[in-house]
Amino acid sequence: MNKKQTQFILSITPLVRILLSRDQFFYYLADEKLPVGTLVSIPLFRKTVEGIVIESKNDFPRVGGITLKKIEKVLEPNFLTKEQLALAKYISDYYVISLGVVLKNFVPKRTKSRSADHVTYNMKHETKNINTIILTAEQEATVKNIAKQDIRYQIPASPAGRQNTRYLLHGPAGSGKTEVYIHSILELKKQNPQSQFLILVPEKTLTPQALERYGAYFPENEIALLSSNLSKGVYFTNWQKIKSGEAKIIIGTRMSVFAPFQKLALIVIDEEQDMSFKQWDMNPRYDARTVAEKLSELYKCKLIHGSATPSIETYFKTQYKQYKLLTLSDSYHPKNVTTQKVRSTIELVDMKKERWARNYSCISKKLKSEIAYALKNNLQSILFINRQGMSNFSVCTNCKTVLKCPLCDRALIYTNSREYKCPHCAFVASAIPNCSKCHGIEFRNVGLGTQKVEKEVRDFFPGARILRLDSTANKEKDFQKTAYEKFSRGEIDILIGTQMITKGWDLPKMSLVGVIDADNMLTLPDFRVSEKAWQDLVQLSGRVSRPGAKFPGRIIIQTYHPENKILTLIAQNNYPAFYEQELPDRKLLGYPPFGKIAKLVFEDYNQKRVAVESDRVYNLLIKEKADLKISVPTDSFVPKIRGRYRRQMLLKFQKQLPKEILIILKSLPTGWVIDIDPISII
Repeated sequence: MNKKQTQFILSITPLVRILLSRDQFFYYLADEKLPVGTLVSIPLFRKTVEGIVIESKNDFPRVGGITLKKIEKVLEPNFLTKEQLALAKYISDYYVISLGVVLKNFVPKRTKSRSADHVTYNMKHETKNINTIILTAEQEATVKNIAKQDIRYQIPASPAGRQNTRYLLHGPAGSGKTEVYIHSILELKKQNPQSQFLILVPEKTLTPQALERYGAYFPENEIALLSSNLSKGVYFTNWQKIKSGEAKIIIGTRMSVFAPFQKLALIVIDEEQDMSFKQWDMNPRYDARTVAEKLSELYKCKLIHGSATPSIETYFKTQYKQYKLLTLSDSYHPKNVTTQKVRSTIELVDMKKERWARNYSCISKKLKSEIAYALKNNLQSILFINRQGMSNFSVCTNCKTVLKCPLCDRALIYTNSREYKCPHCAFVASAIPNCSKCHGIEFRNVGLGTQKVEKEVRDFFPGARILRLDSTANKEKDFQKTAYEKFSRGEIDILIGTQMITKGWDLPKMSLVGVIDADNMLTLPDFRVSEKAWQDLVQLSGRVSRPGAKFPGRIIIQTYHPENKILTLIAQNNYPAFYEQELPDRKLLGYPPFGKIAKLVFEDYNQKRVAVESDRVYNLLIKEKADLKISVPTDSFVPKIRGRYRRQMLLKFQKQLPKEILIILKSLPTGWVIDIDPISII
């Protein structure tokens, strides 16, 4: 008689949403013991889904005749590393989200790269001007500080006398932060040639420039790119290169934190202030900056936050020795670049005076003359406006009612295609829209957007080569990449766009930045509105007077309130003063960095149900009398999106949510969105 074959019980997390009120795994049987992290195919109810093995043990007698299903197939052993599993568990717990939903982000589509998918990074190894840059004494000291070999790893802060391994590299645009990153990697690579390095950038539009810069120092086969614009085949090929250890330099957007690193030695978060590092519109609503901190802890590696305009929270950590502050001055000038570094100037233009002088254009006389100067000298300009379309909104000429989207209850934007479109959904009004109140058909367009600015600039400068870059234009495949390439080749004279053009483009021929309507950036009822305006405007000003530029840059900021304190500090580029101004109000109200926030939003097509359900949960929360503050439910700033009504409440707490509150949050039904550390409270 044959001895009965030993079976094993596996704890498996399916890559699907599991209710937080129950365990995040199911038990299955297998004929062999499988390593933790193995990818398997399993039956789940009436479907077959993929899952990750999180535990494997010998079978044992089960009381009550309980039977278990068997796994269907082993897809790949050791698919995820132990560090990836630990990181996934951290994200699930911290952001209060199903573990299966989190793990799905760690499992790329496994498909071979077709020949048509092949990408070359177009790296210019022959670009000796980049490859032979000689660091300044200030940069050399900073690199030496980061690359010290005798550092003992400390989390979250170092005791006195020991070196921290988390840094904020603070320096103006063009101060040579990228050179510090690269040379720190070169030094760390000497210490261990098998080390891997992660460079996080906020937008996929910045990856071509990053590839060019890092490609001048490292072989192409050692560089892997991870971003959403890659085909599934190329993405998986790069993912495998990281797992095998072949890829040493990993450049990517926020999703790169999920990669299967082997020997991670350094994480660089470039432009760390950028809110694009936070995934706010879908689960898991993680922040790559927070996840990178946990990643550095798991791999015991160094972490650098780099920015000319660091977030208040990050700068606050340097004041309390959680991060070490490293600064670069604005006097950076590569020794091998023959041109002298030029200085830029920032000027506030009072638009009230423009109106008094009967200039009703959105382009001031000063900005118009600067654009003309740039065109005459074959230089490039950027015009920034934080809105799309031809107008902000349209009102009925008869009863003054605003024309709104029936699905989102938001003002429709008039476009140059003579359509009224919703900025939140795909709704387009009929060719002749009617007023919802008086049924009138005549509307007056109020305000301006990117398309209106483009029209006026084309009227003023008909011979200029103009390109508009906003989310409407960006729907075309690889539009941002194409725009950057055209601009870098000098094929575009004037670039008009929204906040996506504030990112770190490094182009010496850029000489002028015009901010069309700075006041609009300071009107939202959000505690981060001043910080966001500061970051966008200072980042914009950093696009000019780059190393190698021959002409001094000009930044023209148009405003109806030139006396505004924030705008004055921006003109002075005085970050310490701005930081000190922001802290008192935040401390008084318990906002970050003096506390943490969770935003709870309930959405449903039934308006009454939204009101009843949000009140029900609010009453549950306040009964606990836990150590936190809870705001009463209110309509969201955008109370209706795509037909769903929305109400929200804020939870303010210290360090972590109380256990009794977490129990309630984990029991919330479908329709609730839990957003920990939201980028906005509106």
